[in-house]
Amino acid sequence: MENIQNVLADRARTHGDFEHVAKMSQNLKHQMQSVNAYAHLDYYMAESLEQIAMKIARILSGNAFEKDHWQDIAGYATLVVRQMERVEMDRMMTEQVAEVKHQQYAARVEAPQDP
Repeated sequence: MENIQNVLADRARTHGDFEHVAKMSQNLKHQMQSVNAYAHLDYYMAESLEQIAMKIARILSGNAFEKDHWQDIAGYATLVVRQMERVEMDRMMTEQVAEVKHQQYAARVEAPQDP
């Protein structure tokens, strides 16, 4: 098992000084949250943006050539797109079910009644 000091030293090389990263990340998040549009984001969008802010802070504080930082940003953006697609699919399915139920009801109402 790796010694925690070795892990922290390795992360400092790739991610930068923790205090600097934390301050920059919090500043970026504060700036995002101060924009009116932030309040209208879905929870997964806000979380993704906050994670991306932390990754940006790591890029600017640590090793900007660490591919994992950039891949993580792409990953968080991809997760938002996937969630948006799921939400859209759920909305479409709900609309289709409602339309079928409406058609079935209309057919029953319009059908001649047996005496």
